[in-house]
Amino acid sequence: MFTYTTSRKKLLRTVIIVLAALTVIAMIVMAVAKGSKVVAAEKKVPIYAVSRADNHIALTFDCAWGNSNTDLLLSLLKDANATATFFVTGEFCDKYPEDVKKMYQAGHEIGNHSDMHPHVEGININDLIEDTRECSRKIKMITGEEPKIYRAPYGEYDDNTVSTIEGMGMKMIQWSVDSIDWQEPDADTIIERVVSKTESGSILLFHNDLENTSQALPEVLTKLKQKGFSFVKVSDLVYFDSYHIDNSGLQIYDVSALLPAAKYSDNRLLDEAMEIFRQNLTMQEIYNLTGGATPQLLQRTGPLLDEEHMAAIEEASFEELKEAVENLIIVAEREGAGDNASVTTPYGEQAAPDNGNGISGVIDESMFETEASEGNVSNSGSASVSSEPPVGSITTADNFFGDVKAGQPFTSTAAATTPTATTTTPAVTTTVPPATTTAAQTTAPPQTTSATTTQAASRINEEIK
Repeated sequence: MFTYTTSRKKLLRTVIIVLAALTVIAMIVMAVAKGSKVVAAEKKVPIYAVSRADNHIALTFDCAWGNSNTDLLLSLLKDANATATFFVTGEFCDKYPEDVKKMYQAGHEIGNHSDMHPHVEGININDLIEDTRECSRKIKMITGEEPKIYRAPYGEYDDNTVSTIEGMGMKMIQWSVDSIDWQEPDADTIIERVVSKTESGSILLFHNDLENTSQALPEVLTKLKQKGFSFVKVSDLVYFDSYHIDNSGLQIYDVSALLPAAKYSDNRLLDEAMEIFRQNLTMQEIYNLTGGATPQLLQRTGPLLDEEHMAAIEEASFEELKEAVENLIIVAEREGAGDNASVTTPYGEQAAPDNGNGISGVIDESMFETEASEGNVSNSGSASVSSEPPVGSITTADNFFGDVKAGQPFTSTAAATTPTATTTTPAVTTTVPPATTTAAQTTAPPQTTSATTTQAASRINEEIK
């Protein structure tokens, strides 16, 4: 048995050394934790869905293995007058060049799905570049067009992957609605899942070479069209300039890029709200803003504004709103409204359509015969505004914005309404990619605390479970 003795001074010195060591360790742990938070906050994510108010969505098919149903898929899409995007691998191009040509010649988009279908998370950047370029080369040899979009195999990605793909001039695309057809559910399950989860700006994931996909597709297309959705290529759905992607993967157009030289008010958010209305409402609907908050107008306007812009309207004084709406009418008559707006809209060629009343930025003089006699409208064939709008009145609070400020349900009314050709609020619903053509995604987008995407994040967690 050994007995260890020490002096009080030595013991004290030992304690001090131990405490100093623990302090250093604690500082290192805190620094690492802080660094991790910074990395998480700045994490890059692909595009899962697009914030749009025009009910455009994108059908996508991943093609990596067989080609058993190419002709059938193309026939079904043609019958529904639906455009889709096919993400093909270089290997698929090697095996089935005629299929890729058929897809392209039928008017569909061909996207890059890698050359050899590797796991790209953590891949050497030079290998990623080489693999991606090779697939693009093969696609261009068949179609004559270089792909603008890329989808990673297995749904995998990390910061380097996203940065590299974007640096190569392509948008990296995920999906917000997964049919999970690779799990081979029956057609009814696929139909219910896809139709119930699709919203404006959704990107839908299917796979070729699956019988259940072919069986479900006709009814999926029919029901989505009945809900007012229209099908566009991914490159026509996403924005290539003036946008940001939130941490749930929702791509959002930066409204400030739309603002014309004219100002609507002294409030930036109120200006943006007015410009959103100008870009998406018809001229008649803009005039209708001077009337009461009808259900139809609520349905049209509700999905256009997020909570931040809606708050700007609610917090503005009546005089500020009056001035903003008067200026909105003037600018809309000068620059156009809806799909006739002269300033480039975030929807490009896919701008919000006419609401069916035959008015789309061009004013019919007969609409304002009673006002013309009072000097509010010229006889030149287009309305002009001096101090008051040609229709309705905003001299009192008894109008659309007055109703809103008085507590009319602005967004909730619209949200509960079945989507029309130009309404719905985009949301993100993401699931785990397939194990065959696409395996489990190892890097899910982080959750967000914003009002627009909190629901999306919860859906992501629900799907992953």
